[in-house]
Amino acid sequence: MDPAEEQQQELEVLQSIYPDELEILSDTHFTITLNLETKSDRNHSTVLDVKYTPTYPEEVPKLEVKVESEELPVPSDDEDDDEDKSKLVHLSEQIELGKLDAASLTKRVEEEAEMNVGMPSVFALAALLKDEAEALFQAKLDAAQKKYEDELLAKEAEEQKKFFGTPVNKESYSEWRNKFRAEMQIEQKDRQRFEKMHNGKMTGREIFEKGLAGNEEDEIEDVVESVQKVAVN
Repeated sequence: MDPAEEQQQELEVLQSIYPDELEILSDTHFTITLNLETKSDRNHSTVLDVKYTPTYPEEVPKLEVKVESEELPVPSDDEDDDEDKSKLVHLSEQIELGKLDAASLTKRVEEEAEMNVGMPSVFALAALLKDEAEALFQAKLDAAQKKYEDELLAKEAEEQKKFFGTPVNKESYSEWRNKFRAEMQIEQKDRQRFEKMHNGKMTGREIFEKGLAGNEEDEIEDVVESVQKVAVN
């Protein structure tokens, strides 16, 4: 059969299968718009652009895949902000196929066309394109979902750190001790006690009665005792 006759017959079959999706641009050039079934409220579609070559189906036709997505709705000022944000941030509504995806799908369709040289194959190519595009959309959605869950887990783990104290070891105790001494002005108080005890030449009994013989450990014990009293109350 003459290639032109085969092309005309295939085009007539495609018209019956895709009455609304097929757009004939010339005797050898047409497009098929395929609406994708996705988990999104937005409409996503792929367009298979086909140009018959003079000897098709004995050679691969010129093929190109384009992708289209309905734009995200823009919330109005009168609508409830929280409700709008909740709808817009839904992951499935953020996913769409782009130029790189279209190039990948074009390559996949061309590979399939190579395997079907010798017989009309546009219907098979359109069916394959729809399946591949829907699988690609789902893969992108799954990746976005995993990224969101990983970020959420990382955030929760960071929040949980607030409920656990710093493990006590020699280094952490030394750091706390130095910080505590600075905050409580231990060094300054020790110098004041020393000056009162020695410059005033007080007796041991007087030192004891005036409570000037306290030291750093006494200060720490006082703080710990106060914290324990607060916890009990």
